[in-house]
Amino acid sequence: MIFLGALSGAVLVYCLFVLCSNLLFSKKIKVGQRLQNIADLNKTVAYEEEPSNPLGKRIIKSAVDWLIELFTVFIPKSSGSLENLSQQLKQADIHMNARNYRAAVLLFMVLCIILGTGLGVLFADSLMMDVLFGAIGLYAGFTLSRFLLRSKISQRKKDMYHQLPEMLDLLSVSVSAGLGFDQALTYVVKKSEGALIQELDVAQREITLGRPRKEALVGLADRCDNLEMRTFVSAVLQADEMGSSMRNILQIQADTIRQAHKQGVEERAQKLSIKMLFPLVFFIFPVMFIVLMGPALLSIFDVLAGGL
Repeated sequence: MIFLGALSGAVLVYCLFVLCSNLLFSKKIKVGQRLQNIADLNKTVAYEEEPSNPLGKRIIKSAVDWLIELFTVFIPKSSGSLENLSQQLKQADIHMNARNYRAAVLLFMVLCIILGTGLGVLFADSLMMDVLFGAIGLYAGFTLSRFLLRSKISQRKKDMYHQLPEMLDLLSVSVSAGLGFDQALTYVVKKSEGALIQELDVAQREITLGRPRKEALVGLADRCDNLEMRTFVSAVLQADEMGSSMRNILQIQADTIRQAHKQGVEERAQKLSIKMLFPLVFFIFPVMFIVLMGPALLSIFDVLAGGL
């Protein structure tokens, strides 16, 4: 009986101690738990990101970077073509120095020459064929590198062209709602994504860092290299200089560019009938003739064979 009374008293004292501790230190305990959860989350993220960059991939990347730096010796430091190439790299969204990119292209061409010469050694016995295969590899490396760059620029311009009407509608609605042009541009960047939004983000950051709005928007038009974007930038700059209503200008530009985009879609749809003519004539019609006329021709051949 005495033992049960002592045990009950000890349990009661322990419960009172825990209750007082929770009342006094509950906030500190919650903060400590949240900090521990954040630490565990960071550890989990770091552990998950580790397999994304394995050791072999990092070694290969380091070797490729070293080879590119080695080939930059053969690229001149100052050249007018490097400025043009730098502009093309910006349009293709390739974050790489123009000199390093040209060195990478040179490295790729050398690898193509080695591959072509190796194929010539395997499948040909003469020295002239080895030289010919090496020349073919050189031409293939040069042509393929230019084709990949131009195709990436073309695809990025196409994505910007299709995204431009929606961006202008959102920008016009934001300005109509009472936001300034810079604030509306920031809102559009936060709420959207895509190739055009990336370029708008660059322009918005330049404006935030103190670059004049005119220079930032002109740089945006140069990077996009799009007639509609140049028209939009010219209209915005003219409205800014003349003190016109930015809301009306944006509404007019949004309607005009959306109408032009609609006309472009209709024009491409009308061209589809002409583009489909070639596969219809050379691929589909012959198969249809074979299916329709095949049994009749077999019957005719059987009749002629029986008559003979």
